[in-house]
Amino acid sequence: MNAPVSEEVPIARQLRRWQVRTVATVFATYATYYFCRQNIAAALPAMQRDLGLTKSDLGQVTMALFIGYAIGQLVFGALSDRHGTRWLLLGGMLVSAGLNVAFAFSRPMAPMIVLWGLNGFFQASGFPATAKTIANWFPPAQRGRVSAIRGADYPLGSLLVMVLAGWLAEHYGWRWAFIVPAAILAVSAVHTFLRLREAPEDVGLPSAEEQHSGQAGAGGNAFNGWRYVAQMTVRNPRIWVLSAAFFGLTITRYGFGIWAVTYLTEQGASISRAAALTAVIWAGGIVGNFVAGWMSDTKLGGRRAPIVVPMLALLAGLSAIFPLVPVQSTVLLLVYLAAVGACTYGPDMMICHTMAMDVATRKAAASAGGFIDFWGSIGAALSVALTGYLAETAGWSSVIGLWAGGAALAAVMVATLWNVRGGHGEYV
Repeated sequence: MNAPVSEEVPIARQLRRWQVRTVATVFATYATYYFCRQNIAAALPAMQRDLGLTKSDLGQVTMALFIGYAIGQLVFGALSDRHGTRWLLLGGMLVSAGLNVAFAFSRPMAPMIVLWGLNGFFQASGFPATAKTIANWFPPAQRGRVSAIRGADYPLGSLLVMVLAGWLAEHYGWRWAFIVPAAILAVSAVHTFLRLREAPEDVGLPSAEEQHSGQAGAGGNAFNGWRYVAQMTVRNPRIWVLSAAFFGLTITRYGFGIWAVTYLTEQGASISRAAALTAVIWAGGIVGNFVAGWMSDTKLGGRRAPIVVPMLALLAGLSAIFPLVPVQSTVLLLVYLAAVGACTYGPDMMICHTMAMDVATRKAAASAGGFIDFWGSIGAALSVALTGYLAETAGWSSVIGLWAGGAALAAVMVATLWNVRGGHGEYV
């Protein structure tokens, strides 16, 4: 049940408490989503060894998740805007946990591809719903900093599960890298359902429009209709620009995120060491999120591109020099991977979360985020499949060009939105 607003406690204080609760809940929710998605990266070397699979085979399995995820983004984005978020999150998390357990006991190849693709579809329930929730609770002037905080959730989740799944795969077998994270996600699903509320209006507090301008938008938190959603998403040129940018960025992001462990093991690292080293990408990502979010809100007046573009340009350069970094030098490799993470995840959150809300308003935030992430998922699917194929047939040097090119494309696209900021119009 919704907690009533107390007349004895100032509205501003109550709003602040609920906002903190919302960010904390969303943080835990989306961090644990990655426990049942990023876990496969740590399991790939053991799966290749135990099941006799090739890199191309593994590329097909991992690609299936992103195809399912792309479709799911469109479906769950629309459903989140139309029907709300709590029940969608509960169902999506529980089904994803079940599919991870089923995947652990499946056999190659067809059953694995189907199950991991279905997992991708239900994993897609997470991002649009959490983006919608944040857009509802916070006005544009706060979204950069809030995105910096909640944008640390999936790098942290990825970091934790890479260490956990890598350790489980090495000591207990790759199947446990799916079973244990599934249990964690199931517990998180119940926590999310009990703690989360979709919008401040649901507990009698001022809407995002009231926080921004002192005046409520027409209709409160009600659905604005499909025409409005279409106008803010598929008929919005800026959303297409962000989609193209996210397509490019995910080529780089998932190239490193899925295949870096395999690359490092081929250079002589153990699975657990490679997984632990790769986890530093997400530690750097947390720092990058805070830098991008804080700078865009406090120093750039809500403009996101002036911090995103330099980070993407640096990411393209870093990607190009990956083969030059000696795997034997732990310190140098850690610094390098942390920098890759910072320049990946700061732009990642700005593009598909903060800038999506700025451009589409909170009324279409889930659909816009889902549409952008749809194209990002296509880039991710292309990346994981092509990386496996190219690494096996042409060597890792050809892979590096693919990853660097993705980041460069993203930088060029975001640069066209240099002065864009949110907070204009009836809805924010």
